[in-house]
Amino acid sequence: MYLLLSLLLVLLFVFLFFVKRIQFGKAKKAEDSEKSRTNPELLEAYRIETKKIKIENQPFRLSGLLHILTNKISKTLKEQRHHLHYDVDSKVGRYIVGDNDYIEQVLETLLQSAIALSTDSEIVLNISRSKQNFIVFDVTNEKGLIPKALCREYLDAKNVSDQRSGEINTFVKARKIAEAMGGSLTLSSSKRLGTHYTFKIPYIPDKDNRSHQEKLKKFLEGKRALFIGKTKYDTKRVQYIFRTYGIKISDMKLEDFEKKKPDFEKYNMAIVRSSDLTAKHIAFFKKIYQNPKSEFKIIVIHELFEPENKIALSKPIAHAELFNPAIIGDVEEILYQIFILESKAVKGINNMEVFDSETFVLNGNRSVREEDLKRFSGAHIAVAEDSKVDQRIIRNILSKAEGASLFFVDNGLDMIKLLDEKDIDIIFTDINMPLLDGLTMTKRIRSNPKWKNIPIISISSMAFKHEIRSMVLAGMNATISKPITAQEVYRALDRFLKVTPAMQERSLKKEKKQSVYTGYNRNVLDVQKGLEEVGEKQQYMEILLETMETLKGSTKQMSKMIYDDEYHALKSYVRTLSTLYKNIHANEMVKMLDELTQYFSESKKIYLMEYAALYQKNWMNLQKEVNRFVVFVTKEDK
Repeated sequence: MYLLLSLLLVLLFVFLFFVKRIQFGKAKKAEDSEKSRTNPELLEAYRIETKKIKIENQPFRLSGLLHILTNKISKTLKEQRHHLHYDVDSKVGRYIVGDNDYIEQVLETLLQSAIALSTDSEIVLNISRSKQNFIVFDVTNEKGLIPKALCREYLDAKNVSDQRSGEINTFVKARKIAEAMGGSLTLSSSKRLGTHYTFKIPYIPDKDNRSHQEKLKKFLEGKRALFIGKTKYDTKRVQYIFRTYGIKISDMKLEDFEKKKPDFEKYNMAIVRSSDLTAKHIAFFKKIYQNPKSEFKIIVIHELFEPENKIALSKPIAHAELFNPAIIGDVEEILYQIFILESKAVKGINNMEVFDSETFVLNGNRSVREEDLKRFSGAHIAVAEDSKVDQRIIRNILSKAEGASLFFVDNGLDMIKLLDEKDIDIIFTDINMPLLDGLTMTKRIRSNPKWKNIPIISISSMAFKHEIRSMVLAGMNATISKPITAQEVYRALDRFLKVTPAMQERSLKKEKKQSVYTGYNRNVLDVQKGLEEVGEKQQYMEILLETMETLKGSTKQMSKMIYDDEYHALKSYVRTLSTLYKNIHANEMVKMLDELTQYFSESKKIYLMEYAALYQKNWMNLQKEVNRFVVFVTKEDK
């Protein structure tokens, strides 16, 4: 009996030991994960968790957003052997008003989650406008199922926790973003309907009504389109889009087309899939395409992962090209181009005989030293990017080019205004932005003789060859893929930014104005370390101000957690705060938070309110040091 009891005690000890190790491992993993993230990413995660994110509602092109999403999920989509479809209701419009960046974050989360549920399924993103005046994004995987208990866990989780799975935490973050936009995010799963992620945001009308839909409807009403394919199912979604514009649809099976050619006099256009076409089909359509008297249009649809050589075969016969998953905005654009503007080859893709995507896409192949960037001192570098997080990442990289002046705008329209005001040496731009996207912005810049030689580098998630072609044709010089790296940004500067006398003159003026910041309290804020790490006073000042603005109200948050006995949440919160203060070198605050972490490890809770009071005192000390540094930088810049 004694032996059995001893054995049970040993087993219990071993069990508790491993439980502790697992808990420690989880905590360490969470801590390491936080350490590996940049300051902008940490601040953004904090803002999402505390619902402090700033929503900026602007009109943006829906098809641009969907193209970026396709790129972001394409790898896992291919690995899981899924088919992707976008079903967009015509009432939604070509442009929607909302926060493009946050909508993209939520939809990427939902699409990746749906993809992970199964293999060989159809992933459908349905976008509609409800009677309650919401835009509804519904992501579906009919084969994928989530157990009822796990569904409940997803829906009941209120905050991010290292005790939950990464999938649930990601869903919680997405829901917090949806709620910050005045919307909601729900989840349902059943054997009959599969899994649905439903994300709603309030519908805001686009006052400028950028859609060509009404004009197209009047022009295309009654026109006839012939869809030729192996089965009707292959093009059913595209057919629905064409019907939106009042076009009458006819179907013809490929085998029937091969036996007897239709009377094309009855039709205004034919829609074919490049994957179905043989050399014989192409030879037939080429005669129609090359007939100068014919007004008949041929539209070719390519598959997402279709071989490049197969796509190339159909280019000589295409008046316009679409890529699956077909998007209503793209269909609207090509119909407008070929019927209203009467363009011969939409986007000029057919006219591109030579195109090398390898040289257009920049890849960094070595580490960047500060000496490498010093020669760009005096440069005026402009960045158009609507994502605040990506702005911060780019700023962190470019700030190493000491003496360069950085200009940031949120959209293409503001970039055009900036060019009127400043002499810009190089432009980095996102593609999908509100008000004016990167491609249209580039075309406008290239149409102005004053700006035609400014290097323009796209920073984008769009990586399919047909998308890169559109960047080339717009007039861009190169592209950098997201996530952004210092090596690729440096490669762009090295290749395209030429040192000019104007840059050298600006650099000399900046050098004369440099002064040293002294008299600060290093125990509270180690400015010297911050400047060594960041490299530029203006950049460090902006990081300090953003951090202080984000953490405003953190004393109240901490006190509430203590008062409500939310000790587990408090431990996680303290760890997050400590990481954020370490990133700005707020030594006094870090020391106090580390003491509090140690206090937790000893399972003490008695004097927690005293720590809240001490935190408030340290906050006031830190605010004074930040204000002092801001005054110094502001005076120096005058």
